[in-house]
Amino acid sequence: MTQNAPTMADQLPNFIYGGPPKAGSSWIYDLLGVHPEVFVPDGKYIQFFTDFHQRGIDWYAGQFAGAGPQHKARCDLTTDYLFVPDAAERLAAAIPHAKVFFSLRNPVERDWSAYQHLLRVGMVSGALEHEIERAHRLLSTCSDYSAAIERSWRLFGRENTLILYFDEIKSAPQEAADRLHDFLGVARRDLPSSDSAAKNTARSARNPKLNGLLKQTAVAMRAVGLSKAIAAVKSNPVVDRMLFSKDAAPKLRDNVAARDFLQNRHAGEIARLEEMLQKDLSAWRPQD
Repeated sequence: MTQNAPTMADQLPNFIYGGPPKAGSSWIYDLLGVHPEVFVPDGKYIQFFTDFHQRGIDWYAGQFAGAGPQHKARCDLTTDYLFVPDAAERLAAAIPHAKVFFSLRNPVERDWSAYQHLLRVGMVSGALEHEIERAHRLLSTCSDYSAAIERSWRLFGRENTLILYFDEIKSAPQEAADRLHDFLGVARRDLPSSDSAAKNTARSARNPKLNGLLKQTAVAMRAVGLSKAIAAVKSNPVVDRMLFSKDAAPKLRDNVAARDFLQNRHAGEIARLEEMLQKDLSAWRPQD
C-alpha cells in the first residue's frame, strides 16, 4: 500500500511562537531544538510573514523540509508575527489551524532589554524616551501584548493559544517546559540540572556600527538559507570578543528617568492583561 504524498499543510509549521523578542524565545529555541519530536529550523528566525512574504509559500515550506514523520510539532519561532497586524492575517490565511504560544515578560524590563540590543547594533543612539516611538518594532510595538493575544484568540482560538511567563521560566523552568511540551503534544523531557533558564548577561558593544553591519548581513544570509552559518559565526569566541566588551549593559534600576517613563507607559497595558488573562501581575508594577 503506497503512502500519500505529503501535502503543503504537512510541510508547513503547525505551531507558531506569538510572543515578543527579549522574553525567553532563545530558551524556548534551545529547549525545542533538542527534542526528537519537534522540528525547528536553524537560526530561530524565519520572518516570512513580516519580511520575506514576497518569496512565496513554497519558499516558506522549504524552511521545514528537514522535518520528518517523527516530528509531531513543526515550530516557527519568529518573534513578531502577532504584533504586526498584516503579518498575523497572512499567517492565519496560510496556516488557519496553527496553534500559538507566547512567553510574556514584564514590558518595562522587556523594553529596556530591547533598547539595549538596538544600541548594541547601532539602530538607536538617543535616549529611550526619544527613540521608543520611531525605533524598530522590536522596541516600538512588541510590548503591546494585549493586542497580540487578542489577535491570536480571534484568528486561532483561545483554546489554541498558550501563555507562558518569563518569570516562571526563570523560577521553575521544568514546569514551564512541561506546559509547553504538553501544548505541543510531545513527550515531556527532563531538563539538565545545569539549565538555569536564563540567557547570558547582556554586554555592551565594542563597536555598534560594526554590530549593525553584521546584523544586516545576518538578515541577508538568513534570506538565502544560511541560518546555520549565522549560528556558527555567532557562537565563535573570537567573533564574540571582537563585538562585545566584558562590561555588562546598563541596568534599568540605575536609570531612574527611563524606569519611570516605562512604568508610566505600561501601567495601562499591565492592567488590561490582568483583566484579560485573570493573572496577578502585581510583580510587574513598581515595588515600594
